[in-house]
Amino acid sequence: MSKEPQTYAFSKSEVTIQALLSVLGVAVMAGVTWYAKEYLPLAVAAAVGSIFAVWRSSRLKTVIAEDGISTQGVFGEKSLRWNEISRVSGRYNQIKLHNLDGDVTLAPSTELAGYEEVIEQIGAKRPDLFDMAKHPIIKKSAEYAVILPLVALFSIVVGVFIWSQADEFGVLPFAVFFVIGLAVLGFSFSAPQIAQIKGDSLRVKYLWGEKTFSAAEIQSVELAYQQVKSSKNYLVRLNLSNGNPLKLFGLAPSMPVVYLVLKNWHGKSHEVG
Repeated sequence: MSKEPQTYAFSKSEVTIQALLSVLGVAVMAGVTWYAKEYLPLAVAAAVGSIFAVWRSSRLKTVIAEDGISTQGVFGEKSLRWNEISRVSGRYNQIKLHNLDGDVTLAPSTELAGYEEVIEQIGAKRPDLFDMAKHPIIKKSAEYAVILPLVALFSIVVGVFIWSQADEFGVLPFAVFFVIGLAVLGFSFSAPQIAQIKGDSLRVKYLWGEKTFSAAEIQSVELAYQQVKSSKNYLVRLNLSNGNPLKLFGLAPSMPVVYLVLKNWHGKSHEVG
């Protein structure tokens, strides 16, 4: 007996709350406009943006069925049968599914509750897509390897420029920009350079050194996240036998893909063992 399709979407109450907050925000802007007509364009833009956001939330949907997966968004619906998926890719927290011809790319929304379940379902339905032979070397993502260092450098340069142009009170803004730059740079450098699978071993190389773990030293592989305001930043947590978890982040193509690859490798290594 086939299972009923599982639907992941914003609940009616969530959409209703978002709509009420939008109405409140628009009302506030309308009140401001009543006293200051020059803010009318801003009020109109806020109203249009609020309507679009509520409409978008009401349409977002991911459906997992026995024979395939489908997603719905602002610009329509896409679907793929499980056997039509030929490869996976992704960026940041996303996972993207591609068909053989490359004319259909499907990406479940990361905003919906149950996104972690969707990732697990994809891995269970098509484990072959995440075989370690297809992903033997997992490298640091371009965001962590290039973009974050550039942001850090820009912040430091802005701080130095402010200091050079300002009087004695320019020390504080310089310090703020300089510290922010160093923090971003340190965050980028703390991400692994490479995670390499070789047999039943996982080699994790950092900028200042490397560590190697056997599959037996890893009790489990989990997809974890850090809550940042209303969004989640995903990472992979390796629960080691010594009780000290190892967190991997900033890897390409995306953390959900990296998670499924490492989970697949860990499970197969234990089956062989």
